[in-house]
Amino acid sequence: MTRGRRWLASIFTVAALLCASSVGAAEVNDTIWRNHMAVAAEAAKRGDHAAAVQMYNAAARQTEAFDAKDVPDLRLAATFYGLAQAYRALHDYAPAEKNYLRALAILESANGTVHERNASVLTGLADLYRVQGRYAEAEDYYQRELAILERTHGSEHPAVAQALSNNLAALYRVQLRREEAEAMYLRALAILEKSVPENDTRLGLALIDLAEWYLGRQRYAEAEPYYRRGIPVIEKSFPPAHPRVLLLLNDWGMVRQLQGRYGEAESVYKMMLAIIEKAQGPRHPNVGVALNNLVGLYDMQGRQAEADAARKRMLAITNTPFRGQPYVPYQGR
Repeated sequence: MTRGRRWLASIFTVAALLCASSVGAAEVNDTIWRNHMAVAAEAAKRGDHAAAVQMYNAAARQTEAFDAKDVPDLRLAATFYGLAQAYRALHDYAPAEKNYLRALAILESANGTVHERNASVLTGLADLYRVQGRYAEAEDYYQRELAILERTHGSEHPAVAQALSNNLAALYRVQLRREEAEAMYLRALAILEKSVPENDTRLGLALIDLAEWYLGRQRYAEAEPYYRRGIPVIEKSFPPAHPRVLLLLNDWGMVRQLQGRYGEAESVYKMMLAIIEKAQGPRHPNVGVALNNLVGLYDMQGRQAEADAARKRMLAITNTPFRGQPYVPYQGR
């Protein structure tokens, strides 16, 4: 539904409620608020965060008509949280922080300081502090979120594992606290190995987190078994030419190449090339990426004729040699 149609639907909905004698002002106010929130969420989803801010502010103004009767209104907390998320997407950090804190204050007043509903706001605040380099504050909020998840679900729950790897491990990596980051990845993997099936995407991502961690530390032998276990899971979880799959094949081929296992590296690079050609066509720019891998591999082995042939085809597609590591790592979970 377009934004204009959503507004029109909102007007008709409210008008219908006003014409119904059995519906009071509270129901009308709630309907208007819900429609503002829906329009804001749609704007955020399509990446129009400025419009989302506008509509969340309209929703916030609508909450002034609510009669909370001295009980914290969770609709207001939801509104402030949405505002915070939208401001953060615009890199407008001061109002984002203000609205996260307002949402958190309402939730803690309503539910106490250790409640599952608080976790998302705590994560948002921690993420906000992390991108600003306010690492001590970020760690405090990540730890508070972790404590809530452990108390709510138990210490061996997949949600705990994801908080360890996505939040604390990422924070420690930024700070070069390498041993602590590795410990978070290992603990997250241990939890998932006990709590989810072997083909679960979360387990596959945890295995790849460790593989990429060891790859970045040039600990190739340690990276290898995690790649071997994780790649089949990821290949089943994403479409064949998904950037995440291509990145993994790119890195897995590199691990084998750096270990001097050139035949295996060539097999992986050719598999990557075949996947791209089948899914995206023989002249897609990603074909040039896969060819660039083969050029480097052949050059390293002195296989000049094969290197020249791959390079000629690559340049015919791209006109410019590709940099190494062309893919942006997948961020979702």
